[in-house]
Amino acid sequence: MKRWLVLIALSALLTACVPNPVEVAVDRALETGLRRAAEVLPQNELPFSDDFESYQLGALLTRAAPDSYRLWGACEGKKNYAFVVETVGPDNKTEKAAAVEYPCGGGAGLHALMTGGDDWAGYRAEAVFKVGDDQWWVYLNVNGNGAHAYVLEVYGKTATLYKQIGRERTAVSKRDISGPRNDGSWHTLAAEARPDGVMVSVDGEVFADYADNDPAFSHGGFGVQASRHGRRFIISRWSFTPLP
Repeated sequence: MKRWLVLIALSALLTACVPNPVEVAVDRALETGLRRAAEVLPQNELPFSDDFESYQLGALLTRAAPDSYRLWGACEGKKNYAFVVETVGPDNKTEKAAAVEYPCGGGAGLHALMTGGDDWAGYRAEAVFKVGDDQWWVYLNVNGNGAHAYVLEVYGKTATLYKQIGRERTAVSKRDISGPRNDGSWHTLAAEARPDGVMVSVDGEVFADYADNDPAFSHGGFGVQASRHGRRFIISRWSFTPLP
């Protein structure tokens, strides 16, 4: 009887050690940079809006609304976090909001909450947000798997717009601004992602206004990111509508 028990245990151990073919295929795809478009953008349609009141507190947005949200990038050995929290909103009332928390130490790496689709060409984004960091990011016209994107870095009193291809970023404009808005108050972000460029303003102050006819950067989704370990970019509500 003991011999049979030993054989069964050995069999179970050997089975557990055999790699799952699907998991191996996924790992190899990630190692070679082959990612499906849906891993960055969920391909939802315009117009789109969300005030996050319909979700349970603590819900992970990518699980609660996989057709609306994806996360782009991750820190090695860390999980991505975009979840629903309770906060005092812009109207001084308790409400639900989305928190995009940065999990990495040292402020290095890509970690953005994404929405939209490859066919979002010419749209306006409006978001009411607050951030506890003097460095944060906005992503516009992000193509499917993140091959191309406009990236706005807000850092201190400087706003820098980059064109990103893969993981390589090239600065195309830089502006002095009044500050990063990390004062604990709610602020309003407005952005236009056009086929011929992008414009981003916060509380009416223009952070970036760039004209570009590069077709590779003419369409795609939208995202935001906090920058330092444990910091959050909190969204009270946001909306996306087609430009006229």
